[in-house]
Amino acid sequence: MKLLSDFDGVWTYPDEEGIANGAALDAALEGVLGEPDRAAVRAWVAGARAALRAEPSRWGWSTSGRISAYADEDPFTLHGALLHYLDAARGKDPLAARLAAAIEARDGSLGSFGGRAHTDGVREVESRRGPAITTSAASAGRELLARGVDVVVVSNSGTEKLKRWFDHAGLPNRVHPDRADGALRLRGSAKKFVLADAGADAFDVGGLSVDVARPHYEAVLREERPDAIVGDVYSLDIALPLALKRREPGWRNVRLFWLLQPYTPDRVRRALATLPSGELEMVEGGLAGVAERLLAKA
Repeated sequence: MKLLSDFDGVWTYPDEEGIANGAALDAALEGVLGEPDRAAVRAWVAGARAALRAEPSRWGWSTSGRISAYADEDPFTLHGALLHYLDAARGKDPLAARLAAAIEARDGSLGSFGGRAHTDGVREVESRRGPAITTSAASAGRELLARGVDVVVVSNSGTEKLKRWFDHAGLPNRVHPDRADGALRLRGSAKKFVLADAGADAFDVGGLSVDVARPHYEAVLREERPDAIVGDVYSLDIALPLALKRREPGWRNVRLFWLLQPYTPDRVRRALATLPSGELEMVEGGLAGVAERLLAKA
């Protein structure tokens, strides 16, 4: 049996990292135009964040001009959505226009600027606290490996980070394409968030529409052909596999586990509750809950 697993939110609980990501992004934004504009930028950011929280389905982590994950889906997506909001506001808001232009002149793109703030925030937490794979997830991972499950970790996080964190937790691992029995296989920088330039592929469930034109993630899924998939962010981890399950007979028996976390949006939960029984398994209790279900039938 092969389980394809996300990393953040499955093996970790990234609340501290999300807070640090936001703080790093806000601090970077406040410094872009220099000291004379710092207070005005701080006020603009506060107003923008309020707008994001008021309409999370309108904003999100965007690529190719389209939303890849909504603003409220995990502790990180709100910060990507702030840059989406900035990009939309630049055409009518002079301060937003100046901010965006200064960022692009220095970093090349809003996405690169946001990526640097994310890396800085996560690095700050790790340097202060250390890697933090949860005890429960580590125990569940060991049990899965001991029972012969082939566990492949596919994450937007870099492979070096994945290896560093799993090594710290004492979990045996190999970096893809290397593999070994009884060891996790790590596939970082998977670009699950990247949307196709050619256009959207809107997949609707219960009124929730997600763009599943994700060529990098689809290539990994088709190469791995897992028996089960687990993730905490519906748009990034689950929507494309669910679309494949709906559309292609060869995917119909793949089990999909969506982890319910304290940050899971109620509106997304309500939409996915409309799915027919068996299409998606909503799991509380983290990776341990998934392991319990998988191993009960192993």
